[in-house]
Amino acid sequence: MSTINYSQCWEDTNLLKRALTISNDDVVLSITSGGDNTLALLLENPKRIFSIDVNSAQNHVAELKLRSSKILSHEEYLELLGVTDSRKRMRYYTQVSELLSDDARLWFEGNMNLIKHGVIHGGKFEKYLNSFRKYVLPLVHSKRTISQFVNQNSLQDQISFYEKAWNTWRWRFFFSVATNSSLLRRLARQAGADRQKSKNESYLKRLERLIYRNHLKTNPYINYALTGEYGVSLPDYLSKENYAELQKYNANKCEFRNEDLLSFLKSTSDNSLTRYNLSDAFEFLTTDDALEVWREIARTAKNRAKVVYWCNQIEHTAPREIEQSVVPDIDLENELGDQDRLYFYRSFHIYTITK
Repeated sequence: MSTINYSQCWEDTNLLKRALTISNDDVVLSITSGGDNTLALLLENPKRIFSIDVNSAQNHVAELKLRSSKILSHEEYLELLGVTDSRKRMRYYTQVSELLSDDARLWFEGNMNLIKHGVIHGGKFEKYLNSFRKYVLPLVHSKRTISQFVNQNSLQDQISFYEKAWNTWRWRFFFSVATNSSLLRRLARQAGADRQKSKNESYLKRLERLIYRNHLKTNPYINYALTGEYGVSLPDYLSKENYAELQKYNANKCEFRNEDLLSFLKSTSDNSLTRYNLSDAFEFLTTDDALEVWREIARTAKNRAKVVYWCNQIEHTAPREIEQSVVPDIDLENELGDQDRLYFYRSFHIYTITK
């Protein structure tokens, strides 16, 4: 594959870190996606991370994010990735390219527009968000109204603004059209997502619940979706304090693999992994494949290993065939689910493997 599906991660890093509670003895399996959450987990200082994605382009983007931290200042790093404006991205990339693997360097040579415009904006999903901001949102609200909405001083002020100024019939109509599942499958999501039929809850209802519980001013995900910028809070790996730590870590502790989940697990030794960040991987699997993945997780996991994943439109729980080997943490799922800074997912799951 040569297309980036996601140039950022759209699963809440805070939930991931709280659920996995990584220590320096942990060996982590992480779905790469945009690479943000793999880097956030690396900042937790595990023993090793295997970051896998069937789409090699995703790994190349994540590798760029990791390797460039070794030689760029924080300001230069933000410029290169597209967080801040810059005319020097090509110069920074020339410096960084020598640190990349041959495959990643060759891929970027054929996709230099990504560097020119900022890598974080180049995914299929991020381009869809940009189209929404450029063509749809102006039909609903002015730039001033959008800025006011994401910069309210308190949650109560935000709720009041939402009810009085934001939640118009135009907003409800155009947002519902833009988040139609069929449209998202064609234009925004990775191929193969939501392959099974499901009774969909509207994204509008999920977003409204988020607005009533989460202060958007400090929410980088919603700020980016509505404005194209992160606002006052950056994702973990981009913050200045965390960047200093990221620069210190041995990049070789993180190994990128171009493999699908099941293939990676089948090639992994028994009792060798302790933490699993599976993103929304089960969204792309048939029932039979999901069962096989779970069996491989049970085999490759050490006792007390933790597994986390999100469900978007397809609800998935551990199959009954392996229920003797897994224990769900329902209380923590509910607690963290209420803290999720995103509205895309219908549920968040945490399991402990028992042997």
